[in-house]
Amino acid sequence: MREVADNITTSVVPNNRSLWTGWRLTGLIMCIASLCVVGLFWETVHSMTDLWASSRTFAHGFLVLPAMGYLIWCYRSRWMQLVPAPSAWGVAVLILLGSGWFVGYVTGLVWLQQAAVVAILPGLMWAILGREIVKTLSWPLGFLAFMLPVGTSIEPWLQDFTVWFIQVGLQLANIPYLYRHETYQIVLTSGMWEVAPDCGGLRYLLPGLALGYAFATLIYRQPTRRLVFLALCAVVLMVANGFRAYGVIIGDHFGIAEGTDHRVFSYAIYGLTIPLLFWLGLQWGGNLTDTSFQYRTTEVHGARKSVFMAVAAVAVLAVAPLSVLLWFNRH
Repeated sequence: MREVADNITTSVVPNNRSLWTGWRLTGLIMCIASLCVVGLFWETVHSMTDLWASSRTFAHGFLVLPAMGYLIWCYRSRWMQLVPAPSAWGVAVLILLGSGWFVGYVTGLVWLQQAAVVAILPGLMWAILGREIVKTLSWPLGFLAFMLPVGTSIEPWLQDFTVWFIQVGLQLANIPYLYRHETYQIVLTSGMWEVAPDCGGLRYLLPGLALGYAFATLIYRQPTRRLVFLALCAVVLMVANGFRAYGVIIGDHFGIAEGTDHRVFSYAIYGLTIPLLFWLGLQWGGNLTDTSFQYRTTEVHGARKSVFMAVAAVAVLAVAPLSVLLWFNRH
């Protein structure tokens, strides 16, 4: 395990009751500051929730915050040994994020607004809790990226992969077919199938990667293992979606399945793929996360500095929406 910076002084770790007492107040400060941020950027938050509610591809976004909270709780043996050290650098990061949101709003780049708002929570934690705690929770906080309703730009590539997979399967089965590249249509003697954008597997890929990310965060300690496992998840999920699309076509071609049976088959493939990924991950888990270590801590401080930094953080973030009001009043 890598030690923390040498300039951090060692102190006696207080008992668990003292730790919980201090963290309750800090958690309350964080919650209030986070709610203020949601209020300040409600329009952007609402745009994300609307996409989650209207698209099955991004519906997993509703579960990201609760899942991240669970991951942070699982890391409690690490961050509870650290004392919050509010940092002005966190406020500086929030200024940059607020500026990015302002630019996104003025230019109409919704994705930039959403990315800035999602990144504000780690920045807020940096300002109120300090760099060491954010560094310790970097992987759980990284789970927030799955809140972003992005990824549709790769759907054409996923379509191409799915079509290629189906064609290989049909060739191996010696089933004659005709492929119309312009419309992504595969014509068999039994009927015609269109590999629509939804068939590309983005609905498989994003929730599956989210589950794989959470699994890797809990199981592995080295970032390299986590990244390799996520790459494995992406490949397996794409192949599984190829099997799903191919199985639907073959099942209909031979009269084995039709209608609602296709959806049941799709869910069954997905339900088998995720446990398979977890099983593979456990086979490779020779160096599991070790939660028995102790971190060094900084000296204990009162809550005044945390409250001051929280107020400062919310104040600098409020500049962005206020600037938008002034900008549009002038124009």
